[in-house]
Amino acid sequence: MGYYLTALLLASVAIPAPAAQGGAAPEVPGLTASAPRVNSTIGPLDKLEVTVFREPELSVSDTSVDESGRIMLPLIGQFSAAGKSTETLATEIGVRLRKYVRNPEVAVRVKQAATKRITVAGSVMEPGVFPVEGRVTLLQAIALARGPSQVADLDTTLIFRTNGGQKTVARFDIGAIARGKAVDPEVLPGDTIAVGNSRLKTAWRDITASLRAVNIFSMVP
Repeated sequence: MGYYLTALLLASVAIPAPAAQGGAAPEVPGLTASAPRVNSTIGPLDKLEVTVFREPELSVSDTSVDESGRIMLPLIGQFSAAGKSTETLATEIGVRLRKYVRNPEVAVRVKQAATKRITVAGSVMEPGVFPVEGRVTLLQAIALARGPSQVADLDTTLIFRTNGGQKTVARFDIGAIARGKAVDPEVLPGDTIAVGNSRLKTAWRDITASLRAVNIFSMVP
């Protein structure tokens, strides 16, 4: 049964091909030089340019999103940016600036995107930290770790996430997802995925029960 589900998981997702290595320019650890992105989803450690038109003292040519997903801006202070599009963030900044500026016009640009990584741990064949590009779902993330192990508790797979300084967790049933019985949720850069162990089923259930109060996902019953 375990081999069948592992094969089903691996067959149901497309693993992004790794970037070509030959002749590639050296990269700064944790960051990759990339072209500026328009209306991109912002992630931790991204470098942003925030322009407030006709208000140069409020514009910031280079600000970094911290590991908790927050940025610091003049007058506004610190607030959450990760997980939002540049367009959404620009709108939120404009709303916050209305206390100080009449009809502010704001533009946000990702100057340099941090390397996106997720961690896959627990009962998988090859646990580790994996770089990702573009949209990645839970099944795709587990496929990067070569699928669940023979002792995996498929209905107790956890996603841990930090958003705006708040740590959250949710439980999913990857067996049901692989069979098309449940939605395959998107995994965000910085997430940690932990696949449960059937030999420790009670302990894993206790963990998920104690953390339901801070959940930001749709819980699996």
